[in-house]
Amino acid sequence: MKSISKISPKILKEMYWHKKMSSPQISKFYQCSPEYIRDLLRKYRIRIRTKSEARRLLFDIHLLKTDLKNLYIKQKISSVEIAKKFNCSPGFVRNKLREYKIPLRSIQEALPLSNKPKHPQYDFNGNLEEKAYLIGFRLGDLYVKTASKNSSSIFINVSSTKLDLIKIVEKSFSPYGYIWKSKSNKNDVVYIRTSLNRTFDFLLPKRDLIETWILKSKNYFAAFLAGYTDAEGTFCLCGGNAVFSLRSQDKNILHQIQSKLIELGILLRPPKIAREEGTKDIRGTISNRDIWAIFIHRKDALLKLIYLLNPYLKHTDKQKRMEIVKNNIIWRNKEYNNRQDTKWYREYLKEGIKI
Repeated sequence: MKSISKISPKILKEMYWHKKMSSPQISKFYQCSPEYIRDLLRKYRIRIRTKSEARRLLFDIHLLKTDLKNLYIKQKISSVEIAKKFNCSPGFVRNKLREYKIPLRSIQEALPLSNKPKHPQYDFNGNLEEKAYLIGFRLGDLYVKTASKNSSSIFINVSSTKLDLIKIVEKSFSPYGYIWKSKSNKNDVVYIRTSLNRTFDFLLPKRDLIETWILKSKNYFAAFLAGYTDAEGTFCLCGGNAVFSLRSQDKNILHQIQSKLIELGILLRPPKIAREEGTKDIRGTISNRDIWAIFIHRKDALLKLIYLLNPYLKHTDKQKRMEIVKNNIIWRNKEYNNRQDTKWYREYLKEGIKI
């Protein structure tokens, strides 16, 4: 047994710092408690290792410059994740980065990396027709947000009693990220949410505006209108006659849709207020803004609209209703010898719409 009285400051410092022995190892050598060794270190004013230093010593952590540069620069792994790999503290990793003169990331660069999503996320495929559809669908019926401008994810939340709408969300975004979906509650409401990476930033803006690149292309506009219709539009038979309606608070978007449809030869009257701000609907919901609407009654215009939307519409129930409207028009044209609509001609001419 070694004599405890012979542990001099010089010997203790040699064992603890130069030989890199831990206080438990020294205590075994002198057959005393680790607490006693630590008390001696304090008494002799020998600096005690931090937890991070003790952990590195225990697990023999070595971070080579080449490995650290590869992880931090090439693979873009955060200091927090590197610390987990080597069972050390993020502070130790950052100190090593400074020691090796590897430039530290700015806060703006570091935040997205240190807040990596729990589930894998995949980049948007870049298809512009799909992008136009998703923008139209988002402006109509999606709640999209991000935690902060530096967040690595955007979040989409939808609640609805309409299972067809829930299916569109699930089918549209499941290739790009994890989908969580609830069961129907007592009110038949289903909740669905997902998180996507920042290649979906185009879904963040919520403006009463259709972007120019969409309006310049017939196909992009058709895809956009299909998405907006899946969210806000209706095909129906009213009094035996076919009607398409589109209602929303987006006054400017509806005017842009009307203008583009007329350009494509689909005649319709300008949007009008369908329900004023502050009034209740049949469910008792009070509108916080005016609700605008456009309607299409003309048989020729409805058929052209159906052919325009058919390749892009995804809402199953609306596809069925669109088919009913189409068959009604075909039957009416056959039954009444394809007679031209006359009811709205005077109104069209009054409003300057070319017939």
